[in-house]
Amino acid sequence: MTKAELNSPDFPSIIAEPVWDNEVQYFFDEQDYNCMMHADSGNRTIDLKSYSQVSGLSAKIYYYVYYKLMPMGKTKWNQNKLFSFRNWLTHGCPEDQAALEAFKDKQTAIAQDTSLRQRKNINDVQGTEKENLIKAFQGIMALDNDDPNSFYQLGGIHWYPGTTYCEHHIHPFLAWHRAYILQFENALRSIPGCEDVTLPYWDISDDQYPEIFSEAPFNTYTVPQEFLDQYPFEAGAGNQPFTPNGTIKRYDEATYNTKKWTYFRDANHNPTDKTKIDLAKLVHFPSWNTFNGLDTNGNFLGTLESLMHAHDVIHDINGLTTASQDVTGFEPVFWLFHANWDRMMWQWQKLQNTTTVEGFKQNVKAAGDSTDWIDGAGLNIIDPFTKTLGLTLDQTINLNDMGVNYVEPALPLTAPENFSEDEIALHRKTNKGQSKKSKFKINDFSHVSLRVKNVDRLKIPGAFTVSLYLGGELLQKRAFFQATKPGNCANCVKQALVSFDFEFEKERLQEADGEVKVEIQLSRADENGKRPVIPFREIGNPTINIRLIH
Repeated sequence: MTKAELNSPDFPSIIAEPVWDNEVQYFFDEQDYNCMMHADSGNRTIDLKSYSQVSGLSAKIYYYVYYKLMPMGKTKWNQNKLFSFRNWLTHGCPEDQAALEAFKDKQTAIAQDTSLRQRKNINDVQGTEKENLIKAFQGIMALDNDDPNSFYQLGGIHWYPGTTYCEHHIHPFLAWHRAYILQFENALRSIPGCEDVTLPYWDISDDQYPEIFSEAPFNTYTVPQEFLDQYPFEAGAGNQPFTPNGTIKRYDEATYNTKKWTYFRDANHNPTDKTKIDLAKLVHFPSWNTFNGLDTNGNFLGTLESLMHAHDVIHDINGLTTASQDVTGFEPVFWLFHANWDRMMWQWQKLQNTTTVEGFKQNVKAAGDSTDWIDGAGLNIIDPFTKTLGLTLDQTINLNDMGVNYVEPALPLTAPENFSEDEIALHRKTNKGQSKKSKFKINDFSHVSLRVKNVDRLKIPGAFTVSLYLGGELLQKRAFFQATKPGNCANCVKQALVSFDFEFEKERLQEADGEVKVEIQLSRADENGKRPVIPFREIGNPTINIRLIH
């Protein structure tokens, strides 16, 4: 590609493996250079001709060009140029061809490193590996319930009946679960003959429903009677996550296959259906908050396009046991389900050059957020695993340093994800909906933002959904995963009020003649098999705020 083409926003094609020399350094022209070298006094100047400065601030630069905030006063980068820069991040920001080859050699070595726990897709686990995996699960299920390696003790860590650990809708959400499944995997390996077992992941976007889930010991688990006697659910046929004899309740394969396409990635994904989640796109979002699903203050966003929301939704539709945070750890599939979220986090980390603590912190800072939760004294404790595994949160950032890797196909680096302008703008840090002009036209605002603000989650007994209807038709739905008694959890109490954001085209509101309805329902059914609708007056009288946005 010529220097002129590299300078131009009309980038002709994606560079899969760019280097600084002769390529990335020419992504910026003289106007860009002069602009950043003479930035306002309140902004940091950047020498765009310096490899060390550009590589050191690469996460912030990518954040600004991705959200079309830069370059100022010029045509913004097209997708080809944007993803070429992202590919540079993905390869560790190599200065030259030698650095690129060294990076690639290191990645190949990691994939072939037999000392690492190479976790596979469950559909690829066959033969002796499958036999040992079954043996390991059966082994920990057969241990005495008071054994710390027993399936019962490990499942109880998630909420009930042990000490309450509720690490959801906060920054350490994925890090805590990363440590959790490592401890579970250690328990599997404690069974004689299973020392090399690794925990597979269930890629929930696969077409093939894993056959092994219909086989023992993955098809069921029975909690002890004393657990059932103490479990704090009300009696009722519709809301119990266990059968009368204490086995888990889950959807069978047929039910799963009819439900999965409602929310999972679909080859025929309809971009106008805002209730769907396109999992393949989540890992491409450039900032931790956007990917994880928190705003700059660490509050749950409640937006459709985030891993945290996808996690909550799929918990909600995967069976009564999985939908209950209290007892989801007793569902054998839960462990493979969460290995997949861990895999997606690692996939995102590799794409965004955040596999090290320093790289991760750069990404968090790029959005203007604090990194105290990563390495702040006393803030990076992830109990109980800081005690049991000796891990602090910062030590979970580099998965390979934990001795783990995921076996998966490499993401294509030659074609950009087809993000719409709406998706790119969704989490853009601008004054959306505000105008600095004293005179403007309403028609300048093309979308509507609707926020269901300050839902008191502590008054809702368990997971719930928030649905938006326009003109009587369901437009979008959000899910929130929580315990039956969230008031017993310190994290939940800290974040008692949660909000849910919906964005849609202004025309949709006009087509519906302005008729808007928001409905909040419990995820679990009542004794009549229906999901109760929760009146606003019972959950703190949340407000519905509507505004026009650019």
